[in-house]
Amino acid sequence: MSMQNIKHVVVVMFENRSFDTMLGGLYADGTAPAHFLPAASAEQPFDGLKPGMCNLSSAGASIPASAPASSSTLPDPDPEETFVNVHVQLFGKDGVSPMSGFVQNYESTKTTDATQVMQCHSPDQLQVLSALARAYAVCDAWFAPVPSQTWPNRAFAHAGTSNGHVDNGTPPNPFQWDVPTIFNVLSNVGASWAVYSDACVAPSLTQTMFPKLWGEQYEPNFQRFSAFVSACQNNTLPQYSFIEPRFMLDPNDQHPPHDINAGESFLYDIWSAVSTSPAWTETLLVITYDEHGGTYDHVLPPANAVPPDTASNPGEQNFGFDSFGVRVPAVVVSPYIAAGTVFRSPGATPYDHTSILATLRDWLDIAPAAMLPSQRVAAAPTLAPLLTLDTARTDLPAIAAPPATGFVPTSLTRPLNDLQKSLVSGTALRSGLDPEATLNSTPTRQHAVDFFTNLFSSPQS
Repeated sequence: MSMQNIKHVVVVMFENRSFDTMLGGLYADGTAPAHFLPAASAEQPFDGLKPGMCNLSSAGASIPASAPASSSTLPDPDPEETFVNVHVQLFGKDGVSPMSGFVQNYESTKTTDATQVMQCHSPDQLQVLSALARAYAVCDAWFAPVPSQTWPNRAFAHAGTSNGHVDNGTPPNPFQWDVPTIFNVLSNVGASWAVYSDACVAPSLTQTMFPKLWGEQYEPNFQRFSAFVSACQNNTLPQYSFIEPRFMLDPNDQHPPHDINAGESFLYDIWSAVSTSPAWTETLLVITYDEHGGTYDHVLPPANAVPPDTASNPGEQNFGFDSFGVRVPAVVVSPYIAAGTVFRSPGATPYDHTSILATLRDWLDIAPAAMLPSQRVAAAPTLAPLLTLDTARTDLPAIAAPPATGFVPTSLTRPLNDLQKSLVSGTALRSGLDPEATLNSTPTRQHAVDFFTNLFSSPQS
């Protein structure tokens, strides 16, 4: 149970899907996982979808959790994901009914078929993700760090804190998120890293969020996805790689209502690059999602989260950062992992995104004084217990390449979602422009594409 055979850690983080809606049906065919970690946790079966799970509509109708989903582009429109709305999803409109408010919140904030947030994708609809989950390890108790939206949760993945923020902000101001990141730590200790973005026109979201990554010295660390594929082929992967999907043009981030098949194709490209690399036996691949994005899950998040710092105790809206967000998919891939593994935390603190940071800390033997000061990271379980095999497996799962084209397009006339707004406003601020004025002149996705295209093709940029 050691990371000593690992030389490269690769993390890809998709967008806005709960565990139940992506992997809840993983073992619904009657098969069972081959291994549970810790072994004693085998007393609790795989915690996926079960008959009878439902939410009530505002009219009192029972809306069941169902699979397979009727479309690859639901829910449409995008459910709410801010702190206030997630609280309703978690506890119902009465505030005391756990995991009962997904349908009613969707009904009250969107005008569409509210059953969409209860529809879950079957393994046949997610063949790449499901095959990797079965062939390696899947966690059925990995939670988003914050019961809210993208920036707070991705901040915990990169910095171990959201600096007290529970929402992205209106608009997000990166200078309010000006905290050290794991990338700064890695640079300081001499470890290699890169953030690979599959974006066509937009800059890296990770870099946009954190002013401490804006310096010229970090520009070589932010690369396109094609550079990741080349690094895999040429055995030149850095020690830590973080991969971003496309969020804006031809999106493959799986953010509702973007076509999940585009994300499946992107995941296959990542898997193919890693598994055919000369460094395959030395690579640990982590696949997860930033937060649930308003989609259904049946497990109430634990209320034993450790506040990361004084800015978060309490933070905005008097939230003490003492409870987690909704469960999200988490699949970990390595030839040192036994096939059919389901893993949970070995202790009282569950897995969340800060487990990635804790794993990097221990793997690279980063001294406490050099590491991020987050108490959430200090309390997080690591991924080391997953590597139970002494010898690397030589088998690979048979995963057919999904179609690389033909996805349902997302109209560029649509308004921006909250993440896309944050890319625009954050880039505007970084470029010396007024964020609010820029957003006001960028009502649609086409306007955002034009904004990025003009900005990064101009001589002064």
